[in-house]
Order: sequence, then C-alpha cells, then structure tokens
Amino acid sequence: MKQKKFIYLLFACLAFAGIIFLRVWKLNEVPVSLFGDEIDVGLQAYSIAETGKDYFGNKLPVLFHSFSEYRLPMLLYLDAPFIKIFGLNEWGVRTPPFILGLVSIVAIYFLAKEFFDKKVALVAAVFLAISPWHLIFSRQANDAGILLPFVLFGTLFFIKGLKDFKLLIPSSIFFCLGIYAYAIASLFIPLFVIFLTILFRKKIFGYGLKKLTLLFLVTLAILLPYIVQSINGRTTQRFSYVSVAPKKEIVAEVEARRQWSDSSLSRIFNNKMTTVTERIFKNYSKSWSLSFLFSEGDTNPRQSVDGHGLFYLFDVLLIIIALWTTVSNFSRFTEDKKKIILILALWLIFAPIPSALTQGGGNHASRLILMLPPLIIFSALGFKTLLKLGYDLKGKLFVGVLALYMLFEISTFFHSYFVIWPRESWRWWQYGFKEVGSYLKDNAGNYQRVFLNNTYEPMLPRFLFWYAYDIKLFQREFADDKHIESIYPGFNGFKLGDKFYFGEIVKPIENLAEDGNLIVASSEKDVSNPYIFDNPKLNLLDVIHAPDQTTIFYIYSKGE
Repeated sequence: MKQKKFIYLLFACLAFAGIIFLRVWKLNEVPVSLFGDEIDVGLQAYSIAETGKDYFGNKLPVLFHSFSEYRLPMLLYLDAPFIKIFGLNEWGVRTPPFILGLVSIVAIYFLAKEFFDKKVALVAAVFLAISPWHLIFSRQANDAGILLPFVLFGTLFFIKGLKDFKLLIPSSIFFCLGIYAYAIASLFIPLFVIFLTILFRKKIFGYGLKKLTLLFLVTLAILLPYIVQSINGRTTQRFSYVSVAPKKEIVAEVEARRQWSDSSLSRIFNNKMTTVTERIFKNYSKSWSLSFLFSEGDTNPRQSVDGHGLFYLFDVLLIIIALWTTVSNFSRFTEDKKKIILILALWLIFAPIPSALTQGGGNHASRLILMLPPLIIFSALGFKTLLKLGYDLKGKLFVGVLALYMLFEISTFFHSYFVIWPRESWRWWQYGFKEVGSYLKDNAGNYQRVFLNNTYEPMLPRFLFWYAYDIKLFQREFADDKHIESIYPGFNGFKLGDKFYFGEIVKPIENLAEDGNLIVASSEKDVSNPYIFDNPKLNLLDVIHAPDQTTIFYIYSKGE
C-alpha cells in the first residue's frame, strides 16, 4: 500500500512539474512581445517599487492613473516585487499571471473535490492546466489571467463556510480582492454572492446578527477604497469607453431605423431601450456560440490562437455528456447535490453578463474568462462518465480512440501556440519596441536629441519601459503629451526633458538628420522607399524587423 501511494505521489509530482514547464517555457518569447497593456503594467509596477507612487506621482493608489485611463491595482501591485527581482522585462511582467495560473489549477481541484469527488477534481485540474483559454491568459499580463483564483477560492470557502463560520471570512476576502483584480468581477461577484446567499439563506442567517455584522464589516473595510473611487467615477471610466451603448451611436441607430416611419408603432419597436437590449442580447448569445468556444475563438489574435477555439473539440462531447446525465438524473440527486448543480448553472448564466454590456463583448475572451471554470468542471464530469464505459471491450476501444484523439488535438494546439502563433501574431503584440529600446539604451548617449516616431503605437510608455528611464526623473520632467506643431524643425509632437522627442517626422525625413540628432522612423509612416538611405546625407544605423522579416523601424542619423 505504501509503495502504491508513493507511485501515485511520484506521478502527481511529475505531472505538476510538466504543467509548470509548459507554462513557464519560453515565457519571455511566447507571446512574442509585451503589448501595450503589459508595458503599462510593468511601468506602473516599476514606479510603485521605486517610488511608492504610480508614474504620475499618486502615492500608493487604489486606482493607478495611466496614460489613457485608470487601472485596477491588483496586477500592478503583484508585479512590483517581480520587476524588482527580474527588472523591466518579460519575466518581471508575466511571472505573477503565471504563478496565479498555477494557483487556479490548485483552486479548481479543491473546488471540484468539494462539489463532487477526487476523480472529478483531478480531471478538472488537468483539463484546466491544458486549457487553451487558461494557458493564453496565464502567460500574459492581462487582468483576466489573475482573476480566477480569487473567484474559485471565494466560492470554495463560501461552501466550506456553511459548516464553519470562520471560513466565510476568507471567502469574503477572496471575493473582495477579486473586484480589485478585473473590472468584470465588480458585476459578477455581487450577483454570484447574492445568489449563493439566497440559495443557502437558512445556514447563512442561522449564524446570527453578531457574526453576520462582523462579516459585513470585513467586506466593507476591504471594499471601502473601491467604493470611494466608484463614487468619484474612476472605476467606471473604462466602461464608459467600451460600453455597448454609447449615447451618440444609439441615438443615430434609432434615428436610422425610424427614417421610414415615425408612427407610434415604430417608436415602440425602435427606441433607445429596445436598441440597447437587442445589442446586449446579441452579445450574450454570441458568448455561447460553438464557433467562439470550440473552433474559432476570439477574433483578436492576442486572445486566441488562429485555427483553435478556447476549448478543444473533444470538450464538446464531454460537456454534452455531462449536461445530459445531469439533467437526466437531477430528480434523483440529493438536495445538496442539486444545489451544487444550481451553483454551476447560475455561474454560467451570470458569467457572460459583464462582457455582454460592452462593445464586442460577445466574443471577447478576457471578459468572458469566468465561463471557463464551470465548463471545465462539466467537461471533467463528462470524462468521468465516459471512463465508466471502459469495462467492456467496446467501451475500452471507444475510450482508447478518444484518448488518442485528445492527445492529437492537445499536441496540435501546443505546436500552434509555441511555433506558429508567435510568428503570425507579431503585429497584434506590437513587436519591435524592445529592439528600439535596446538600441537607444546603448547609443542614445552619443546624441544630443533623439526623435521617435509615435504613430505605429504610442512610443512614450514603451520607450520608458525598454530604455529603463529613471522613473523619478520622468515624474519631474513630464508635463504633457499634447501634440505641438513644429516643436522642433521637421518634427511635430511633444518632448521629455530636452533630449527625447515623440511624434511624427515631417517629410522629407532628410531635413531632420542634423548634427546631434538620432531618429527612429516608421517604415509604414515615414519611409515608404528604403532606397532613400542610399543618400550619403543619411547614415542608416539599424533596421528593426518583425519575425516574418517585415521592416518596422529604421534608425538613422546624419551622414557624411
């Protein structure tokens, strides 16, 4: 018996080591580059680690003031120690999502075990570990990559707290911290907790007023800073940008629909409320489309691998089997088992709601990330059901063929993810700025002024990150990024200090090549003909290429 347990333990350790390897391998290369949001995470984490302030000088903020918006703090604070350890690079930025991705695998194991049994729990953990959806977001610094552990552990401790009040305290803490992790949680978590409270109201209210008051005060203490920011309108600023119902657009759509008739009936069928409701319903229904979940995924190449869904195709079969057996046997379940199924069902129903309220939310993988855990658990349930078929020859044959197909599909996805996807998706990951930053770090000291094209993507945050610009100096120097015409002869934009200029080069680009000037020009906006560098008045110093050899930047100075 001891030898058997040792073998199981050894197998579990090797399996988990394999999972860790697959998630940490080439973390600095896949995805192929740090995109804008990741750069901002790292820059804010760097600032908080060095100064105790965000890069605009706000001390220990609840919401971080970034260049384009206010950001929730969880990922940025989690990143700070790793930026301190690894520096301004991919490892510093992406390590916290990687770690919390592993934590979420552990969390779903214990939650599935609490809901069902060890077999379902183990399968659910393995399925989450190899899930395309989960892998994609646990290898990039996206808020979606850190949310799941908070919701999973919040739910786990809530269920355990029905037997021991003390465990409702960590449940509250996890749920509250989740609201600081990702904006979708601010709607999902309250809805979900209200549902859980109603479902288990007898046990919850049976704890009495004194204990529930303590629970309320803990919750209020954690959420009070968020509530204050919400009153100030900062937590909803991002939503106002991505809302499914921008006022002007809705009004224009209503007017277009009424152009053929302004009758009372037309006003009933075509008004702001019906238009907004229709948009939300379309978004919500798209979230459940088989193509989105199982074959095509998100249209954004940063959030999905071309040719693959967010789940594997075999998950369709497993989830259908789980749903069929659950519905067929529901009447025979115990009351506790029925409530567990209701929790998973309502979790699935609530999960797409926050995303449905945003533009493009019907197939937005990061905003729909909360659909993943219950679907993974249902897939694990379906797999357990199939394993029961393996007692006779036909059953063993079917399970064996399915296992081979599963292995093939999983291998195909990982090959696409690590080999093909980085080369195909470079533009969406905004490749090229690391190479520019590295060149400037080594050579900018030889020049009086440096001019950087700002039209490919906003250059300033990427320059600050890859150049490792002194953040304290930046906080003193930076005044505004307002575009100024002819801020320097031959250049429009803004400057940082007296040396670094960000904006657009006024053609002909040769005019900017003066003594003491170093120029980073865009191949798309500035240099349509590379033979211009045959001109002896220009000195081409470096060319930045994409993985597919597309030219992105030219770096040049004055020639002879």
